[in-house]
Amino acid sequence: MGSNIVDGAADSRLDYAIVTPSFRLDADRCALLLESIDRHVAAHVKHYLVIDRRDVPLFKPIVSSRTQILVVEDIVPNWLIRIPGIRRFWLSLRTPPVKNWILQQLVKLSIPSVVRENVLLYADSDVFFVRSFEPRELERDGKVPLFREVGQKGLISFNDKWQAVASGLLGLPVESGCDTNFIGNVITWRRANVLAMCEHIERQFGRRWQRSVVPLNVFSEYILYGLYEGRVLGTGSGHWHDAVTRTLCHWDPVPFDLAALEAFRAKLRPEHHSVMISAKSRTAVSGIRQVFFG
Repeated sequence: MGSNIVDGAADSRLDYAIVTPSFRLDADRCALLLESIDRHVAAHVKHYLVIDRRDVPLFKPIVSSRTQILVVEDIVPNWLIRIPGIRRFWLSLRTPPVKNWILQQLVKLSIPSVVRENVLLYADSDVFFVRSFEPRELERDGKVPLFREVGQKGLISFNDKWQAVASGLLGLPVESGCDTNFIGNVITWRRANVLAMCEHIERQFGRRWQRSVVPLNVFSEYILYGLYEGRVLGTGSGHWHDAVTRTLCHWDPVPFDLAALEAFRAKLRPEHHSVMISAKSRTAVSGIRQVFFG
């Protein structure tokens, strides 16, 4: 993994950055996110766009001065190799081949080791902002929000497995029937917590943390961080628990036409600073732009 660290903002207050992993098929959607960040997100918030080396020429024309491109191959360990023509997995020289969706989570966990901002906001490329967003306004006595939803509302069938795998990585007893959800959009992590969490995993297994993550078939980086925050760090995590869903979401793989987009837009509530229309819905980017950016 590369050793260069990207300089963050010089400010006595907490400094923030949005982190967006993306790839070529989502370039048009990512362009909407970039435009919305320029329009709505406080100017002090930096933006990191994390993409494969082969996608850099495609994304370079759409980035603004506040967005910096980070290359996946410079972030992950050098024993993980992309093979040209193979899209579903990466070759590993130390483990079985690594599936793309596991690698994407590995990348998110690796970002804190290459940037300096102490608060990171993870936003996928099918998210875009629709209202003014100043993350410092959500601080409470120096603590930043961590999305944490208790109850069945946000849970899906994999939750018990995700919780069990995360508990195993952290050396914690597995809690059966856990009803806590940490998965959402524009998720806030503290950089120092992620670095400490990865060191914690290394102590559990006596090897680099990446070696423990890449062989997994079931894994959620957001569940892992949430359990570490709550069950290891506790009151010293620098977070307060935020149960408010601040992104209006369309998860279903069903496309919206213009009428459906208008009806969806009408569901915006004051607490929503952003919208997520899943790329899997295949909703036309031109329609999204017309309804939300027109």
